[in-house]
Amino acid sequence: MPKTEFDYYYGIEAEQFTFVRVPKVLFTDKEHFGSLSNEAKLLYGFLLERMSLSRKNNWIDKHNRVYIIFPVEEIEESLDVGHEKALNLLKELDDQSGIGLVKKKRRGLRLPSILYVKNFIVKGEQNTNRVPTSRSPKFGL
Repeated sequence: MPKTEFDYYYGIEAEQFTFVRVPKVLFTDKEHFGSLSNEAKLLYGFLLERMSLSRKNNWIDKHNRVYIIFPVEEIEESLDVGHEKALNLLKELDDQSGIGLVKKKRRGLRLPSILYVKNFIVKGEQNTNRVPTSRSPKFGL
């Protein structure tokens, strides 16, 4: 395979792309997240990215929890994986057979499930890097 010659970023070009952010703790906290594959960690980053869009669209349930809709077909496309692989990655994250970072709520026939992406901060442990938030609906919602 021939080597591709990539150019540098110049000036403002460095800010022209969107990025998927994956929390570093998913890689460093082996006790809690060591069982997750790197692909599942990447999927979690994609799910977090969707969360900000859902919040902007006011996709919030009656308990003030933000939810997303991310059909398996879109997971397949985003991660360039097959159907079974996409399902297995989602299973790694779900609260039924996985680590518990995603809760799936099934809807009617042929409708994609609603996904609740859970906070990766382990309850009861201090984390000084976390940005304070409010669960109260009166703040910015």
